Amino acid sequence: MATKQQPETLTDLLKTLERSTDLRSLARDCGLSVRELRRRLAIWRRAIAAEDADSSGTKGKTTRARKGEGKEDQVSLDYAPAGALAANPMPARGSQILEVFTDGASRGNPGPASIGIVFRQKGGPTLAVHSEFIGKTTNNMAEYQAVVTALEHCVRWQVDKVHLFMDSELIVRQLNGIYRVKSQDLRPLYQQVIFLSRKLKEFKVTHIKRALNHEADALANLALDARR
Repeated sequence: MATKQQPETLTDLLKTLERSTDLRSLARDCGLSVRELRRRLAIWRRAIAAEDADSSGTKGKTTRARKGEGKEDQVSLDYAPAGALAANPMPARGSQILEVFTDGASRGNPGPASIGIVFRQKGGPTLAVHSEFIGKTTNNMAEYQAVVTALEHCVRWQVDKVHLFMDSELIVRQLNGIYRVKSQDLRPLYQQVIFLSRKLKEFKVTHIKRALNHEADALANLALDARR
């Protein structure tokens, strides 16, 4: 009888977990469905592979025009691909509170959707950003997915003080316990946010106007534009 080869790398381990028939209990412990856990394992494996292929972690710069009331405002953003956010960007000096600005976009609602995230040291500069196409879904699900992805980064970085800012009043009120989450589609994502936020010492959620969330909005639209 042939013995199973043990995984030698983290990528091999993730592949083994994806094929495992024992994911149900692991998914339950993570607050995820088995399908969602498999999807995330695949995403993490691809991100690790991308980081290994580009160990330099080179950052790019993108400028996107946003139309305002009769004029255009140029938004310049430093960004990194998904696999390049592995290292904790928080500096040793200054505030240890990480301010996170998230946004989700869906063209069609449901339709092609994406997320944008900005990580900023409180009282300091922008440290990192994330822009990702997430497939076809609704605007509210994209908003939640942005929060989940942001918190996953924070937990992996071992950042324990996070202040989240969003322009979605619905999601903010749900996360603050003012509104109940009645949607069966949103509840699993809401539960993921709660699960991840419990790993933090401090977690605050604040509603802001869309104009103050323009960087995260531009990042979300950047991912959608790239799919054309």
